[in-house]
Amino acid sequence: MFGSVILDVAIGMAYIYLLLSLVASVINEALASLVQSRAANLQRGLRSLLSGDSIEVGVAAAANPAAPAGGGAATGGTADKVADAITLVDHIYDHGLIRGLYPDPLKDLNDNSEPGWWSRLRLWLQRMVGIAPAQAIAKIKNPLLLPSYIPARTFALAMIDILSKSQAVGNTPIEKIEAILDTNAAADPKNKVVEALRTLVMDAKSDVQTAELRIQKFQTNLENWYNDGMDRVSGWYKRYTQKVLLIIGLAIAIGFNVDSIRVAHMLWVDRDARTGMANAAADYMKTHSASPASTGQPANSGSSDLEADLQHRMESSVQAVKKVTGDYLLPLGWRHSRQEYLAYWDRDWKAMICQTLLALIGWLITAGALSLGASFWFDTLNKIMVIRNTVKPQEKSQIEGSKD
Repeated sequence: MFGSVILDVAIGMAYIYLLLSLVASVINEALASLVQSRAANLQRGLRSLLSGDSIEVGVAAAANPAAPAGGGAATGGTADKVADAITLVDHIYDHGLIRGLYPDPLKDLNDNSEPGWWSRLRLWLQRMVGIAPAQAIAKIKNPLLLPSYIPARTFALAMIDILSKSQAVGNTPIEKIEAILDTNAAADPKNKVVEALRTLVMDAKSDVQTAELRIQKFQTNLENWYNDGMDRVSGWYKRYTQKVLLIIGLAIAIGFNVDSIRVAHMLWVDRDARTGMANAAADYMKTHSASPASTGQPANSGSSDLEADLQHRMESSVQAVKKVTGDYLLPLGWRHSRQEYLAYWDRDWKAMICQTLLALIGWLITAGALSLGASFWFDTLNKIMVIRNTVKPQEKSQIEGSKD
């Protein structure tokens, strides 16, 4: 019996955290859409992947110092470089394959005006939440139009096309790419992205013999390199999202007075509330078989579809919170007026301070729980429900055996 009480309390708390996490996740998704945090995080990830990315892709001479220099280029044992400060990341974002991934490519290409007040506000919020890249993309006036996701194959093809368009000596694309990388390596031996790309080229040349197969192998190497980098970028974004959810969770906990200590105490002492919450959680799990993480819109969905989905998820989550609060009289929300709290302060301010500190601990527990995300609490609730369903039949069989 004691074990079933603990399980029911755990189910009730996990169910409350799940419902509130759904509300927090909707707020987080709305904020991410507002400041384009995924696109900004992708840009930061690309700059990290292409560390030291000042590759000159318009080199007019070969890496071979003996090759004749055209167009009045300087010679003297060092490869020529064009006066072009555009980095490799800038070239990638300006490539046609990547431009096609922009949410509104025509608007970006045709709009020569500066961003309006709404875009400037969103960019300011992007800096305030700490996700804004340190460097802007050249030729892009509005960073909010950048894509949130770039497939690995698209990245690799764009990279190959950019590097092989140079005028470096070479009859095949892989030879031109090798020449342009050798030129940049001679100009800046400490350039890490050149070092990485040359390693991928050497791996492609060592595995296969023909030029066609070498460029295919180089493309595969680029895709694998990109995917490995994006795994790290996904980890960055997950930690960033968890911090945002912690702040949102604390705001929800204080704004709606969700004190985990008070709620857990009530579920422990009130059998009806405890049983009702456990049954409500069981009904919820029956009607929601998929984790919340798999039910949202993808990052590249249209803005209208995303807004409709967020609104629907917010309404359903808030209604679920209201239902369990009203049906089981959970101690959620502020139940007294401002004047009543002021009067209580005048009567016994020391007791109010102690209660506030205790409530603050409960709010912090709630915020920490919500920062784990809705999918975590969905999986946790599912596991506890499985344990509860295995414990209940055993208790019932023991009681029936005593009657005999």
